[in-house]
Amino acid sequence: MPKPQLLTRIRAALAEQHAVMTAAADDARQNATGDETKSDGKYDTRAVEAAYLAGAQAEQAAKLAESMQHFESFDPPTYDEDGEIGPGALVETEHNGEIVFYLLAPAAGGLTVEHDGFEATVLTPESRLYQALLGQSAGKLLDDPPLMVLAVE
Repeated sequence: MPKPQLLTRIRAALAEQHAVMTAAADDARQNATGDETKSDGKYDTRAVEAAYLAGAQAEQAAKLAESMQHFESFDPPTYDEDGEIGPGALVETEHNGEIVFYLLAPAAGGLTVEHDGFEATVLTPESRLYQALLGQSAGKLLDDPPLMVLAVE
């Protein structure tokens, strides 16, 4: 699968996660203010707990929306298969006999989608693996984590 199709799948996964998290935040917000969470006494903290949950879920929805914005304008360069790995590269690796793809992207770190029958995981600059892959090329063996760079796109 070419990189543009992978980006389409990532955008779709982010949109789906955003919709789920937005709905969950709305439900939690309604629960925080609904009759079910009315205080039965000074030690009843259901409303406070529901409000914290609603706030955390709203924050996650906002982070997903930000990731979606990054990916709407994300146009990664194409790399030579033998070239050095840089931002936007799709890297094919082998780890313990398993083929794993990594996309070096500006957002959505940790998101995993299917790519050519394998999993592709998004890495962001905050990731130690992202930093370890930068500047490497096909045929390089990394020690930590132990993986072999097979190809760069």
